[in-house]
Amino acid sequence: MNNLENLRQHNPLVICYTNDVVKNFTANGLLSLGASPAMSEAPEEAHEMLTAAKALLINIGTLTKEREKDILEIAKTANQVGTPIIFDPVAVGASQYRKDFCANFLKEIKVAVIKGNASEILTLVNSDTKMKGTDSDQNLDSVAIANEAQKHFKTTIILTGKDDVIVQKGRIFKLSNGSSLLAKITGAGCLLGAVVASFVDSEHPSIDALIEAVSLYNIAAEKAEESVQNRGPGSFAVELLNALYKVSFEAYEQYSNIEEV
Repeated sequence: MNNLENLRQHNPLVICYTNDVVKNFTANGLLSLGASPAMSEAPEEAHEMLTAAKALLINIGTLTKEREKDILEIAKTANQVGTPIIFDPVAVGASQYRKDFCANFLKEIKVAVIKGNASEILTLVNSDTKMKGTDSDQNLDSVAIANEAQKHFKTTIILTGKDDVIVQKGRIFKLSNGSSLLAKITGAGCLLGAVVASFVDSEHPSIDALIEAVSLYNIAAEKAEESVQNRGPGSFAVELLNALYKVSFEAYEQYSNIEEV
């Protein structure tokens, strides 16, 4: 059984401590794909929720001083019970506050996957990097940055962009599916982090499962773009949910554009 079929058969619980802007879209995206989302943010229930969960997504998009303690406490609980963490350092290069939090988080917490765009991943390695909000510098060398980050943090890196890059233990894959309309809707990258979490089943996830997760998401985006024709981002957001519901492993086998580099 492939990973997508396994997901749809077992409907894994994915805990999402994510940002306020994307909660509804993220939940609907996971439901469309076949996972079971829970937007749980209470440390008081973390042990029970995480014991039952397949993975935990931590997304810092709307980070506040009040939320820092909760994020760290929930993540430490995940480490204690062995629930893998996918960490999305949204806009980490936009402020010193975000840089400091992420540096501290990655010192204290063991994560299974770090997922971000080129500027975000570079900032984690080089704190002098500056970002304009969540935007990424398209001129950066994604493969080199992802490889450096993997060596630095000793964990799997998923770097997103026009081409996505996945690095794990010296193996580097470039994935070239996707749609330019993903950059025109709020929460597309955040939803991808949750989709990745739904495919992760241990603190040392299979790179094949991660490749499948990212490729399926981007193939769904391609199908959504075909469906909307010229109607624009609003229609695309709806069609992306429909495409995630319909996407198949056969489509992955037929349309995935994967290169080991």
